Amino acid sequence: MFTRNQDMSEERSLGSRVIRFSDFRWEGIEPAPYKEAGVDWSAVTRQLLLGPDEDAPFHLRYFEVEPGGYTTYERHEHQHVVVVLRGKGEVRLGDSWESVNYGDVVYVAPNEPHQLRASGDEPFGFFCIVRADRDPAVPL
Repeated sequence: MFTRNQDMSEERSLGSRVIRFSDFRWEGIEPAPYKEAGVDWSAVTRQLLLGPDEDAPFHLRYFEVEPGGYTTYERHEHQHVVVVLRGKGEVRLGDSWESVNYGDVVYVAPNEPHQLRASGDEPFGFFCIVRADRDPAVPL
């Protein structure tokens, strides 16, 4: 019979791991296009760091926007958090634009129209943390 601590350790060992980082890439994770064609966005890649394979209530993604690039202007019912890791950017929340830099955290409330874009001469990279079970985005 397991004690509570032994049981928790055994559960963690089944899927726990370290994903090594180097030059804004993570070991074993290939950058993919941000979204499919047909939606308005430019020069953005996505890396899914934690997703459906983890049975967690959240997903962790890293997005990188090249200089001059931008994400889709969209809204959705789920909330999410953005943590800036690289470069300079701007976030549009509703009708207002705010400058964001390394370490800044952005909370996007449910149904808030939003968009991110690179504003510097280097790539703009950020983590995006969302619920695993979420509604699709509605482009605006």
